[in-house]
Amino acid sequence: MVLIQYNYVITAWLLLLNFSPYAVTFANQYDPHVYPSKGPFFEGWYARIIDTENSRSFGVLFGRVLPASPTSSTSSLSTTYLSFVRSKGVNQSMEVIDIFPDEENISVTVRGGSQITGDPDDPSPPYFEWVARPYGYFNVTPNGTVFDFEAQGIRFSGSFGKPVAWGPNGEGPEGWLKDIPFVPLHWFVYSLATSGNYTWVNQESSENFQGQATVHQEKNWGDSFPPSWIWTQGVNEKQNTAYAGSFGVVNFGPVGVPAHLYGYRNFKKNITLNFRPDNSYVTKSIYGCYGKVAFTITSLTHKIELNIVTPTSTLDKCLLGPTVKGFAPICVESYVASTETTVYKLGGSGYTKIDYSVFENAALEFGGGYICPSGPCE
Repeated sequence: MVLIQYNYVITAWLLLLNFSPYAVTFANQYDPHVYPSKGPFFEGWYARIIDTENSRSFGVLFGRVLPASPTSSTSSLSTTYLSFVRSKGVNQSMEVIDIFPDEENISVTVRGGSQITGDPDDPSPPYFEWVARPYGYFNVTPNGTVFDFEAQGIRFSGSFGKPVAWGPNGEGPEGWLKDIPFVPLHWFVYSLATSGNYTWVNQESSENFQGQATVHQEKNWGDSFPPSWIWTQGVNEKQNTAYAGSFGVVNFGPVGVPAHLYGYRNFKKNITLNFRPDNSYVTKSIYGCYGKVAFTITSLTHKIELNIVTPTSTLDKCLLGPTVKGFAPICVESYVASTETTVYKLGGSGYTKIDYSVFENAALEFGGGYICPSGPCE
């Protein structure tokens, strides 16, 4: 669901080390990584399903935390997590199904059932399955994604096709920055907007939601989520546009570093823009108590202005995320945000507006220090 990364000085300095911490096998970065011998380390996947025609949004997320030390394992926090969520309406918080499977009931395999022997590479397509018995599975192959989970009277399933990739050859939001050592957290977007079908059935109330939708798929791995972050994502099917971004602070040891990763696509106009700390800077206004954020991202060639707002009533439920001790209540999120996006290109006479898009039913997440102090996570 989230975020990342570095600033210019730190990234340049680390690059001089010319070191990559990852062993290479044959799988896209969406595939599972090898867990280290000791923590902290976590790995988690997130898929957000958007039914634009019916103004519905759903999500499924799952993962595991390897605690920071053996003493951390005695924490009351769970080290495994599976959740699926549904947006209940414009002024309501999400319906959240939280599950904490036993570790021995979780199976993560690659290439049709093989054990994980090495970290993934970039260009190869992903091929893995995450199973939590008896709740269900999430299966990814080069041809698509299929999942089917059932818990607490809810059955949530979906089938989606090949990804609409962030970039060629397994490129993700981090670009070349992902190979820098010692980065505490990584973010990879597998698909920006893949078409498919979903079903959400409440077996107790007989609620039955199903239809065509698009899915946004991503993954995080590293030490833990950062101290503060904003994550946002949206799709506008009529304009054939999509975006995903994360803004916040990342800790390099005791030092907190401002960070941003953001991508905007207008597939109809062939606009592809990626912003990172090595090619752009950000000015921001964050109002967690009012459900509002504004960002201006400026590079040498383009500028994007984002204004995002959601009803505060949709942020009244605290959600879980990975920490160095396990999954803890650290964020709030809405699936009914509105994101106004204006894109400019720099020319000889200054900036010229080249695109404008409004994303309804967008996702907006406040995490850590950006949550309203009087919010539900206190």
